[in-house]
Order: sequence, then structure tokens, then C-alpha cells
Amino acid sequence: MASVRVQHYMARSSSLIRRGTNSSYALNANRQRRVVVPRPATGQGRDDVVSTNTPSASALPLLHDRKLTRAGGVANARCYADGAGFFGNLFLMDGDGDGRWMNRSRRAFSSTGDAVDVDDKAVTLNQKIISLAESGDIREAEELLEQMQADAISQNDQGGLPDVDSYTALMNAFIDEQRRLMSAIEVETNEIESDANATMPNERSVESNERGAVTIMALAEKAHDLLIRMEDISGVSDHYSSMRLSERGGEDGGIDPVRNESLKPDSHHYDSVISAFANAATAAHDARYANHLTKNAPFVSQRWLARMETLAFDPRSGVRPTVDSYFHVMEAYAKATDDNTAVPNKRSKVPVLVQMVFDKLIQNTNILPTEREYRLMMRTWCSNTGIKEAAWKATGLLMTMQKSFKEGVEDMEPTLEDGTMVLEAWTRSNNRHSARRAQTILSTMEYFYSSKKSNVRPDLDCYRYVLTTMSRSRVPDVGSSIPKLFKSMENNHIFPDTACFDAAIETLKNCSRHAKSEDAIKYANATESMLQRMEKERDRSSVGAVIKPSSITYTNVIQALAVGETKKA
Repeated sequence: MASVRVQHYMARSSSLIRRGTNSSYALNANRQRRVVVPRPATGQGRDDVVSTNTPSASALPLLHDRKLTRAGGVANARCYADGAGFFGNLFLMDGDGDGRWMNRSRRAFSSTGDAVDVDDKAVTLNQKIISLAESGDIREAEELLEQMQADAISQNDQGGLPDVDSYTALMNAFIDEQRRLMSAIEVETNEIESDANATMPNERSVESNERGAVTIMALAEKAHDLLIRMEDISGVSDHYSSMRLSERGGEDGGIDPVRNESLKPDSHHYDSVISAFANAATAAHDARYANHLTKNAPFVSQRWLARMETLAFDPRSGVRPTVDSYFHVMEAYAKATDDNTAVPNKRSKVPVLVQMVFDKLIQNTNILPTEREYRLMMRTWCSNTGIKEAAWKATGLLMTMQKSFKEGVEDMEPTLEDGTMVLEAWTRSNNRHSARRAQTILSTMEYFYSSKKSNVRPDLDCYRYVLTTMSRSRVPDVGSSIPKLFKSMENNHIFPDTACFDAAIETLKNCSRHAKSEDAIKYANATESMLQRMEKERDRSSVGAVIKPSSITYTNVIQALAVGETKKA
């Protein structure tokens, strides 16, 4: 009777995807001796199988009999103990009813008796790789995995390859190390900023940040190479274009001779690599460091996203882009806003590239963008207001969030920072209707707060940005709404500062210049009234340090009165 060797290391590949999983303990608990189980004969039930090479399974004490939920269906897991105290787990898939045995590394054992035997040495090495990776000893874990991989390829031994858990653990370790270094860069950056006024800049901190950025990029490339190796060995790359950064094949200079479908990467592996390159772009931006690799990081992350989208068309791949996939690519491009890390001479293209990825997310019918993606998109447009439609694009995103929030999606509630950011963008816009757009945003924020639909109340910055936008407008009647704005501030117990008064006076002066004669006189007199109010506020002891008319303030009032007298004559 033919027999099936059931692998004794059966750690599920997804067990290492979630951080904090004590996979080393799970591996240690599942280390056991192989159990030989014969193939069921015709008409024989699965639970009636008795081995001729080992003691009968039914004669061994049953340790547990439980059902496990898996992607392929429900697996009946039975655990038996032999006289030596070892035990063997057999996973019998009932979901498809094809008589296949499945181990937790997703290697299939068909009813014909075909199987891949994995020796004790491979199991021990896999366990050691995972243990080293989880403990942070990345270098030794990487060397051990590469050696194990090279030996298996040179000997054409499929069973000697590192398993998917080993690749996953090492990839997770790369990401964790990136995050640790990014935290260190943030601390160093804060130290540099605190020493900005010092006579000698903190050169050691700058050099440390640059080394950190280089290391983070190197870790991203390591994760990239791991994923390519998984694609090569599992056969994924046989059907798609190569993702290698350079033209180089496997250990033999071409396609790897060893194949193992159990190493097929899933969405987690692709997301991890995309995140790794986004981290590299972020670190380079924060460290104000750039080289050809960091500049290319956003484009590499986008290539992997495109790979996921292509694989999603094949239902057998099990790979689907997630919201995180799109977010990390957007983040990588968004960090290219600084000249030190951006693609040279293409700064104006950055928000366009981020918007392109965001639009692909919107078009994906399987997932929906969250407030995180909307805020990143808004922030990108607002930080690149040199582009003519930047403020307009940001406003559209804000209005979409407001609409969703009004329809009951609480997570989409715009924050005060969102509104302030968009209003500030309008102060730098040359659009003829900038003032009206800014007033509309402020009115909407006031409506949500006054109707108690939101706890976000416009603050002094919001009113200041609206008044500043109005002061740069050449629309003749834009100043007619100034009394309403000041009344709203008063009702909300917000005290205007010098910038608010200066912006209001300049707005009224411009209106007196562009309005008809009767209105011009009205606006000219309004500038004088606003100056008098400003001086009264200055004389108040509680706000005296805040309100202070300048020579420019008086000059604007004089110019407005002169225009009024001229048109009156």
C-alpha cells in the first residue's frame, strides 16, 4: 500500500503576518517526528486509515480533535501521541472534497500518495531563521536563509528550501528595523532644529541621519530581493515580467531550477515591500538626503502596486491590492515634495503623480479610500500651491469628506487642521474667485458647528486666512462681507489680531479703488472706521500686545481716503 509522508513542521504561513505573534513558540510546539499514513483504499473512509509502517493511529491516545478555518475550507486536525512523546498533525481538507492532505506550509499531499519530504534539518533551520528574525538578529537570519536557499538550489532539493514563514519573518524584520531607524532620524531631526540658531550646526546629527536613510533604503532593497526570490521559486515570475532592479538571474545566472509553489507570495508580502520603499522615501525626505536610489523609491513602489493589480485578475493568485497598498505608494510620491528627495526639476509633477494613484484607488470597486488617503491627497495639493489648480483640488477633496460626513460616515469628518490647511492654500492662489471659495469653506465649517453636527469650530487662523485671501482679491464688492466676518468672530469669542485688521483694511482699500464712485466713498470711510476699531482694541490691556497698527496700516487708510475724495470730486 502506498504511503504519504506528512511533514511534521506545519506552521501556517499567515501566522507570521500579524506582529506580536509568538511564532517561535508555535514552531517549537509543532516540532515532531514524521508520521507515515497510508493512502485510503477504494471505499475506505479517511478516518479508517491504518499505517502498516507505524502503530495504528487509532491505538494512540488522541490529544485533540479540532476544526480549523482555512482559506480552502475547514480542516479536521487530529493529533496523536506515540510512545516517545512526539505527536503528528494531519490536516484533511474537507472544503473541496478531493482527498488532499494539507500541511500548514500549504504543501499539498494528493490522494495518489505524492508528497514532498522535508527533513529534520530543514525544519530546524527554518525555526532558527524565524527565531533570529523575531529577536532582531537580522544579519544572521539573512545569512542562514541565503545559505539554506543556495544549498537547496545547488542540490536541486525542493524540500531543503526555506519555507514561506522564514521569508515572511525576515521581511517583517526588515520593516521593523526600518521603523526603528526612522524613529531615530526623527529624534535627530528635532535636535537639529533645536540647534538651528547655534553658531555651529549639529553636523554629527546630520551625518547620522544620512547614514540612517541609506540603511533604510538598503533594507527596502533586501525586502525587494526576497519577494523576487519568492516569485522566482514559486513560479509567479514565469508568467509576468521581471521586477528585478538589475538584470540578474538566480544562483545559476538564469531562472531558478528549483520550484516550490508553497512559496507563492500573498498580499502581505507585496504590501510589505511597497511599505519598505515608502519608508525609504520618507526617511530620505526627513533626513534631507538624496541619491539615485531614494529618488527612484516611489517608482519602484508603484511597479509593485501594478504587479498586484495584474495578479488580481487571476483568482488563483490570491493577491489583491489593499487600501494600504495604494496609501504607501501615495505616501512615497508625496514625500518627493522636497527638492532634496524629489525627482529633479519635476516638483510640480508630484501632486499629479499622487493624484494618479488616488484616482486608481477610487476606481477600484473592491476597496474604498479612507479619511487617511483623502487627508494625504489634500496635504499634497496644499503643499504644492505653485500649481494653479492646487487649492481647487484640495477644496474638492474637503467637500467630498464633508458630504460623506453629512451622509453619516463619521470617520470622514473633516478636522480643524483640514479646514485650516485648505483655507491657507487659497491665500496663495491667484484664482479670481479665491475669496468667495474661502468664504464658502468657512461658512460650511460654521454651519456644521452651529447645527451641532460637528465639534470642529473655526478658530482665529481660519478667519485670518479668509481675510488675507480677500485682501488679495480685486473683486469690487468683496469687502461687503467684512462686517459679517467680524461679527461672527465676536459671537464665537474670537479676538481678531493685527493681521486680521490689516487684511480687512487692505481689502476695503482695494474695493474703494475698483468700485464705483458711491461705493468707493463707502469703502474709503469703512477703512477709517476699521482703523479706529483697531486702535480701541489696542488700548485694551488684555489684547494690547496683540493689536498694533503699523505704518502700512495707516498708509492703506490714507490711500483709501484719497481715492474716495478723488471720486467724490
